[in-house]
Formats: sequence, structure tokens, C-alpha cells
Amino acid sequence: MSNNNEALREPMSCDTCKLRKVALNSPKSILGRFWIWHTALCPGWKKYVKTCWEHGEEPPQVGSRRGFWADRSGK
Repeated sequence: MSNNNEALREPMSCDTCKLRKVALNSPKSILGRFWIWHTALCPGWKKYVKTCWEHGEEPPQVGSRRGFWADRSGK
């Protein structure tokens, strides 16, 4: 049996990040490239991606080439 509390995750700052929205709209812009580079270093982004993965959500559209998604793509 699954626990209903596990199905919902709390919103995180990455969900509403303005810089992330810019990167989603134009990933090849300077700000978009900066944000993608930032995801390789940001511990908050890594926690966000891990939390999404644990709740069975799809990987983020931009910035998902790094971090936890590459490690679990074969599952």
C-alpha cells in the first residue's frame, strides 16, 4: 500500500525560480546557459531533482543532463 503523504511533495524554490523560467523559454541565451551551468553546482537544484525523482515525477526539461537523472536513466 502506498502512503498518500508520499504522493505530494512540497513546493520548492526551484519550482518558481525566475531564472529557470528564462532558461526554459530560451536555453541558448546567456541567462539560459548561465542557469544550466548553475545547475551543475547548486546543492538546492540537486535536492530538487532528487525530490522529484523520489516522487516519480518526470525530469526537468532544462538542467536535467546533470545530477541524479543521468545516474538513474537505466532503471
